[in-house]
Amino acid sequence: MFSLPISYQLPVEHLAAGFGDVTNSYKYYWFLAILEQIQEKQSPRMATKDLLARMVAGVWYPTNYFRLSFGKQDRLGQVALELGFEAGLSIDTKRQEIIQNLLERGDMPRDIKSLGLYVPFRFLRPFFASQLRGLVDAKVNGKIRQLAEKAYDDPQKPCLYRFTSDGIEIHPRWFEYIHQHLSILTSFCLWHLVNYIQKNNPNVPNIPGKLFEPAQRDLKQAKAFWSVALEKSEVWTCIYSGQPLHRDAYSLDHFLPWRYVAHDLLWNIVPAPKSVNSSKSDNLPDMLRYFEKFADMQYRAVQAVAHSSRPALLEDYALLMKSNSVPDLQSIPLPQFREKLHAVIAPQVQIAANMGFAGQWVYV
Repeated sequence: MFSLPISYQLPVEHLAAGFGDVTNSYKYYWFLAILEQIQEKQSPRMATKDLLARMVAGVWYPTNYFRLSFGKQDRLGQVALELGFEAGLSIDTKRQEIIQNLLERGDMPRDIKSLGLYVPFRFLRPFFASQLRGLVDAKVNGKIRQLAEKAYDDPQKPCLYRFTSDGIEIHPRWFEYIHQHLSILTSFCLWHLVNYIQKNNPNVPNIPGKLFEPAQRDLKQAKAFWSVALEKSEVWTCIYSGQPLHRDAYSLDHFLPWRYVAHDLLWNIVPAPKSVNSSKSDNLPDMLRYFEKFADMQYRAVQAVAHSSRPALLEDYALLMKSNSVPDLQSIPLPQFREKLHAVIAPQVQIAANMGFAGQWVYV
């Protein structure tokens, strides 16, 4: 578990307390926005509008692209979805374009502005827990503003920031602390964010890989694997269309959509004609129609590569099948291989469908 670096000049425990018992993602994205702003602008003063734009941009890919849920109480993800619809932004819009879109508006969307009336104040609540105890909710923001201004000059326990006319100002000692420990603070916040999202998306794979815009995918290993497999056997056909596959002309299809799995493990990839792969896109294939063909093709490829000069390409399958060696993989009968693959893929198809990925796709 991550912990924050100790400081004998700052009440670091109050900052850490803000990440406990969190019921929505606002605090995580607010703090990440502050960290990013400090890193990029090198200034202790920052406008609330800039931080809100960074928050929305931060949640964009997890919600719009990867379809992750942030829970029923969390409005931030819904705000990002509504912005995409209202502004006509695509699901893979670049981060800077999202920020720019919001900053260039004369007035931010109402739901985003409402976050600015709530999040900056409640983030500081742990700094003043005793003074706020029992206070009616309607008076909390005003009280926090007063306490933050007073604590800003406290030589013993200064508050993280105080409020300005258009945003916040980080205390000098906190600014120095953040600069010194920027990487650790970012990791601390992301670790808590991953745990929060995982609770709202049980059994969804690779949550950490879905927090940001996806990096350029590297399919070199998959290309090498299928190049060997296609060369070692005479006739291969597409599992979706029945079209013949040629070693020098095919695309690589993720049986479970890449936007769902966010990985390039070989047991989820098969070759297909480019037009077929484009047609399938991010849809979930009809399991009754295609799974057996998919498993048979995978099995056949594993056997071909196992008998080649490049058995090291089988590592993904060894981990999946819990095999200790290439001979172990070679000895697995097709029914057992198919059963293991089905046990991994079938539940994920249902989870992906529940997340909104279109299912039962059939090539026509």
